[in-house]
Amino acid sequence: MKHRYVTLAALLAVSLLATAHEFWLQPAFFFATPGNLIPINILVGEGFRGEPSEGKNNQIVIYRHYSATDSVDLSPKLVGNNFAPVSIKVTQPGTHLLVFTNTPKFIKLAPDKFMEYLKEDGLDNVIAARQQQGQANKPSRELYRRCAKSLIQVGDQPDDTYARPTNLTLDITPTQNPYTLRQGQMAGFRVLFRGKPLANALVRHWVKTTVASKAIEAQQRSDADGRVQFKLAMGRNMVSAVRMIPNDEPTPKNGQQADWQSYWGSLTFGVSREGQ
Repeated sequence: MKHRYVTLAALLAVSLLATAHEFWLQPAFFFATPGNLIPINILVGEGFRGEPSEGKNNQIVIYRHYSATDSVDLSPKLVGNNFAPVSIKVTQPGTHLLVFTNTPKFIKLAPDKFMEYLKEDGLDNVIAARQQQGQANKPSRELYRRCAKSLIQVGDQPDDTYARPTNLTLDITPTQNPYTLRQGQMAGFRVLFRGKPLANALVRHWVKTTVASKAIEAQQRSDADGRVQFKLAMGRNMVSAVRMIPNDEPTPKNGQQADWQSYWGSLTFGVSREGQ
């Protein structure tokens, strides 16, 4: 009987990971001094509470570490076939940027589960389109891709690396380096999709004061220029958004044709009491 419980628990964990929403880069700490070695995890989960992603290394398109004077490919540091943790040594003072994106993955969901997911992430355009096309009661077929970023501050002099252009399809960038701000201040962010401002996107701001604490969430729709503002709180912060469009990619070799493409963007960073 004991083995049966273990098996059921394992199956439940797999199920939760398969349907989990958020995906983010999680440094062990966001504030460092030159010479520190910082472990980086790739996490997936709900409510800013995650488990290591089970993605495969051959699905990585970009996994890079940027500083003011350097750019390093982190993919060769991954051990094994999964998105294992890597450690980066930060020698350059300033703001450091981590960028990740992968190839699309296919998922099929029952109509009620898909509707729940669309409502949670504010994807009203997809809800309306499925109703107009008479697809609301049919399973969804979707290709989804992750677009994740993280900011680390090394030393006490922030720089412009936070705003470095990326090749991410869905890109969330602060309008001001968050490491020049402190808790309680307003921080602006801009959401771009394929290089253009993404209007009316449901953008979510998550905060955790400790690793084990429950996340506090705020939501806001982006304006016509793709901009939102959130009040910063001390601890681990994440800003996330989802964009879904009709699938415009060719049918893959495995024949799993999708109706929709989704892009999941996230940006993580730390906030201190006094700022930098």
